[in-house]
Order: sequence, then C-alpha cells, then structure tokens
Amino acid sequence: MESSNTYEQEIDLKDLLFAMLYKWRLILVVALALGIVLGGFKAFSTYMSQNDPAVLAEKEEEYQKDLEIYEKNKSTSEREIDNLLKDIAEQQTYLEKSVRMNMSPYDVWEAKADLFVKTDYVIMPDMVYQNVDYTDTILQAYQSALTNTEFLQKVAKKVGTEPRYLKELIEIQVNEKILSIKVNYTDEKSVKEVMQYILSGVDETKAKIESTIGVHAISIVDESIGSKVDLELADAQKTESTRLVDLNIGLEEKQDALDQLEEPKKVVDSASAAIRSGIKYGVIGFVAGGFLVAFVVCMLFVMSDVLYAAKDLRNRYKLRVLGTLPAKKVGGIDASLRKMEGRASEEDDKTYGLIAANVRSFMGDAGKILVAGCASADAFNRVAEKLVAELGDCQVVKGGNLLEDAEALEKLSDADAVVFVEECKVSKYSQVELELEKVKDLQKEVLGCVVLE
Repeated sequence: MESSNTYEQEIDLKDLLFAMLYKWRLILVVALALGIVLGGFKAFSTYMSQNDPAVLAEKEEEYQKDLEIYEKNKSTSEREIDNLLKDIAEQQTYLEKSVRMNMSPYDVWEAKADLFVKTDYVIMPDMVYQNVDYTDTILQAYQSALTNTEFLQKVAKKVGTEPRYLKELIEIQVNEKILSIKVNYTDEKSVKEVMQYILSGVDETKAKIESTIGVHAISIVDESIGSKVDLELADAQKTESTRLVDLNIGLEEKQDALDQLEEPKKVVDSASAAIRSGIKYGVIGFVAGGFLVAFVVCMLFVMSDVLYAAKDLRNRYKLRVLGTLPAKKVGGIDASLRKMEGRASEEDDKTYGLIAANVRSFMGDAGKILVAGCASADAFNRVAEKLVAELGDCQVVKGGNLLEDAEALEKLSDADAVVFVEECKVSKYSQVELELEKVKDLQKEVLGCVVLE
C-alpha cells in the first residue's frame, strides 16, 4: 500500500466540536476561575466606591433631584388624566342628552318670528335737543330677558330638557329695531311649543320693561314654521363626535405616559450593590473564560500534528483500519462523549479476534508479519502481545517504533508485511508518513493499522 502526500486537510466540524467537549474540565475550571476573579474584583471595587462619602452625597443629591422631577411629572399627569376624564364624561353626556346633537340635520324644524317695537319717540323739527330714543335699549332688554338662565329654566322644564341644551336651539337677535326669534327642534309640535313659550315670555316681560325703560308697543310682523336641511348642524355633530374620540386618544396617551414614569431608586446598600455587580461580572467572566479556552482548543486542533481519529489514517494515507480499541478506560461524561462520537468503548477478546481475522484476510502470501507503530510503549506492548497470541497460527513478530528503535528496523528487513499500531493523541501524522516511507523503501506490504482511540 502506497502513501500519498497529495491529501488536502479539511477541518471536520464534528471532530472540532468533540475536541472542545473533551476539554470540558479545563473549560469549566478556567471559566470558574476567571468568573471568580473578575466578579470578586468588581464586587470589591464597587463596594469601595459605594462607601466613598463624596460619592454617597452626590448620589443622594441626584436622587432628590430625580425624585422631585418624578413627583412633579406624576402630579401633572394625574391632573391631566382627571381633567380628561371629566371632559370625556361631560362630552358623552352632552352627545347623549343634547337635542341638537341628536336631531337629523336633514330634517330640522325651524320656527321664526320677527317682533317690532314702537315707542312714542318723534323727531322734533328745528329743535337742537331731541328726546332720547329708547327703542334699541328696549329691544336689547327683551333679548336679555329671553336668554337669561331663569327664563330658559322655565321653558326647558316645560319641554322636558335642560337649559344648556335649549339654549343651543334658540337664537334671538336685534336688527334694525326688529327682535328676531328663531327656534330649531326635532318636530313640528315641539318647535311650536317652544316658540309659544318664548312669545309668552315676551308678553310677561313687557310690563317690567315699560316700568323701567319706557312705554312701547310690541307686535309680531312676520311668523313662519317649516323643516330644512342644516349642513352646519351636520358639521357641528361631526366635530363634537370627533372631539370625544380625540379626548379618548389623549387619555390613552397620558395614561401610557404615566405608566412609563419610573420612580427613581434610592441609593442602595453598598453590600447589595457590590453583590449584584459581582454576580453580573462573574457571569461575564465565566462566559469569557469558557470562550477563551474553547478558542485556544480550536486553534490547537487546527494546527496540531497529532493523530485525532482512525478515519484520518484512512483518509490521508489510504490505510486499512483493521480495528479500533479504547486508549484507556473512562467513565461518566467522557464515556458518554465517546459513545456519542462513535469511538471504541471496550477492549476484549472478541475485538482482538476481529482484528486477527482482518489480518488473515489481507495477509495473502505474506509469511512473517511485523507489528510496529508509534503508540505509547505500554499501549503498544499490550496490543502487540494480544495480536501475537491471537495470530498464533501465523508468524507474527513484535517490533516497536520504526523511527526510534534500530532493532525494529532490522526486524522490518526480515518481515514480509507490517501491521501498525497507532494511538490517538500520541502518534503524529508526520511520524506515520515517515513509517510508511520506510516500509515503501524496503518494499514491504502494509496490511493495515490498529488504532487506539
């Protein structure tokens, strides 16, 4: 079997992962050590800084300022929320009870009445001084009397509503010595009733105005009633409904702002702060330590020349793997890792019997077989003696390390074939390559290798 130097090394991610996992003890120890050192240092430095009087005074001052700002913002937000809640309640009540907000803008009943006021005022020709004309004053007196709260309460009680809602339905204006009265309502009957109540109020007020301002006569000069479309009312209803929506949105925003306010934390006990800081940096140190060891293991794995697995000999040098044996007995986590990776876990007579059967299958006409390799002395002697015993019907000679043992080289000259015994983490790829070159130079056959993993 000829060796090949054209192999291009590829990193097996599975091998790399298990190479790190086998170092779990080292990773754990370094991670714990770095975590304890970093956490302890940070805890100590935090404790010392927290107990500095100047630092304590500065933190207390900052806390008081932050607390004052927090309480001010909280108080403002609470007042704003209370005001918004009141406005929302009032707006909802208004939209529910207001006659104007609940009437159809496309079927509004409207009653109008124009009243004329006549006084005994006459213009005196050729007189410098004229009598005072009280007509405008009388008209304004009627306007005030018909729109004051006392009068509106009486009318509102009669029609079953409230004065503030009735006031929205009545419009009284003074123009060119005419008192114009306009009433809007939901139906013809109601608008007539309201207009009659207002006109009755005019009659009841006349005597009082005459006694305080002057004698006059008031009469209706124009009166009408009918339904209309009021687009201004439609816009007003939309505006009031939108206002309720805006108030609710504003309430949600203010509530969110209040919920997000965080009360500043008072200066904590220095020991508690030191412990928290120590734990935080201890965790950081633990993670950093584990990562550091894992990184170093990866770098060493990539650059290492040491044999890692039996499959590498097959892939690199096309060597037959006659069998694999455990390099040493392990238990616990290491045993589980070996099982997960697929490495040999037991060394018994059955395993050696299979190896011997493989040797017989490939030896052909070879007479003398030499057992050699770069495994550790104890492991090599154990495996070689077992193979000699299992291959008792064949001429098997125990040699040694062909690179270091002259006697082994002499035995190689007399042998027809070679079985190598290599050990993971002990044998090196460069040593295996040199062994193969020596066998090739002497034109001996390589039956395969036994690998201790």
